[in-house]
Amino acid sequence: MFELDQFIADCKSAVEAPEPPQRVKALVQQALTDPENLKAAITGKRTGNSLRDAVLYCSDELTILPATTPPGLRTPPHNHQMWAVIGVYEGIEPNDFYLDGNEGLEKKSSRVLETGDVAVLDGNTIHAISNPLDVPCYAIHVYGGNLIDREGRSMWNPQTWQREPYDIDQLSIYIQEMRESDTAA
Repeated sequence: MFELDQFIADCKSAVEAPEPPQRVKALVQQALTDPENLKAAITGKRTGNSLRDAVLYCSDELTILPATTPPGLRTPPHNHQMWAVIGVYEGIEPNDFYLDGNEGLEKKSSRVLETGDVAVLDGNTIHAISNPLDVPCYAIHVYGGNLIDREGRSMWNPQTWQREPYDIDQLSIYIQEMRESDTAA
């Protein structure tokens, strides 16, 4: 049975051991074997509407975040500047992966994470997520550092594809503009 406090403790231990992303991946895979208790353990933990309010644990070495992607949501490309492990326990999370090359941002590949899937992203990954379904996607995200106050992160303006410093408020504006554009189309 999934126990949130034990999961957090195990993740904290994993980041102190060799190969933290692979150790955390195994912990997330184990958590996904009990999706009902995972969802129950994190439901109601959010204290407000911001990303900061959703965090289950955050330190300089580790952030654990339950991610809910509403229907129709798309994010602009962004990076984390740290490794991440994503485990989907309900719904799907399409990811588009990019390279920032001499010609600007170029789409490299895509991967749809389905219920039960786990992905490990390295610290250089640039990606955008979406939810094309009419139901939310629920996932657990574990990051190898402080996601909330991380310096040096970037996002790409979805209209110009220009790199900008990561700003959660501006990201929210871009997400809303993308949603309105999709609705108008």
